[in-house]
Amino acid sequence: MTQQQSLPSIVTLTEIEEIVSSDSFALRLIDGIKKGFISYSNGGFNACPIQTMGAPPMAPFSGRDNGSGGNYQAQTCVKSGYVTGESHYVIKVASGGHPFPNNSGLMQLYSQSTGKLETILLDEGILTELRTAAVGALVAQLLAPDILMAENGDGCIGVLGTGIQARYQLQYLAHVIKYRNVMVWGRTKEHVQDYIKDMKAEGWKVAAVESPQDLLTNCSLIVTTTSSREPLLQYAADRINHPLHITCIGSDATGKTELDPQLVAKADLLVADCKLVTSERGEFEDALKQHLVDLDSIVELGTLVERKELHRKRNGDKDDCRLTIFDSSGVAVQDCVIAAMVNEALIQREVPSHTYS
Repeated sequence: MTQQQSLPSIVTLTEIEEIVSSDSFALRLIDGIKKGFISYSNGGFNACPIQTMGAPPMAPFSGRDNGSGGNYQAQTCVKSGYVTGESHYVIKVASGGHPFPNNSGLMQLYSQSTGKLETILLDEGILTELRTAAVGALVAQLLAPDILMAENGDGCIGVLGTGIQARYQLQYLAHVIKYRNVMVWGRTKEHVQDYIKDMKAEGWKVAAVESPQDLLTNCSLIVTTTSSREPLLQYAADRINHPLHITCIGSDATGKTELDPQLVAKADLLVADCKLVTSERGEFEDALKQHLVDLDSIVELGTLVERKELHRKRNGDKDDCRLTIFDSSGVAVQDCVIAAMVNEALIQREVPSHTYS
């Protein structure tokens, strides 16, 4: 007699959104990401090599408009890993970029005890967006200048890009930063205006700037979220005479870059989610190849969390005028953290996910 096969639970986007949409989930996610990166830097997380398809050096995907008028940005990333001693290992597939009409993706949870696929989270890429926004908020907690921590401060947040991640970054920053003034730059005027409208509806005061360089002059915190393959923020000594932190989100594949390598070289502190990955992709890649910075000088995020002497000095201290830069290429530990949180919430709420037989 053939034993009946146990099939995985399939969790829909609607069910996932019911779990992740609360402020309490966002705060717990930021804390969970912090603990995850500590585990990662201390050797408690097991990460597999990242797979990236559809982006250089690979050929572009076939299909409609794969030439994209020189603006082809489509890619699919596969990230996987597990925390030693936890119940599951996770494989995440995420796709996005022009000419794909939308981001998409899913996360698969496999039992570390049996190797069987137990849960499929059909999140359409939302969990990747949220875990990325959470790391931006975490780093802002540690490195954003003090001037942004009061509602009546006179600093400004700069956003480079107008896509979905540019929105999520502000949504999660709202949990750790009180100041609400924002300057945004984007390539397309219509997209900039849509972004301003959407973020004003969430309580932000947003104005457009003509050039990315304007952000360097006027902002104390800059978040970059574009898929650019050429530097957008150029080093200029006369534009950086104030405390400044830059969080780089967009350069998640080889060849992508938003910062001038000379700007990277001038930083007082460089932080990466993963030192191994940052030598292969991301904002520090070119500066490392040009020997402008040394890999040993880059601090991993998990190490930064534990080394409080590296954190931005607060409590009105005006002497911490450092330029700090964080490069996020995305690490599977983030996917494991958010997948485990959603899975645990499903168990606690007994959400009736679908099992097909």
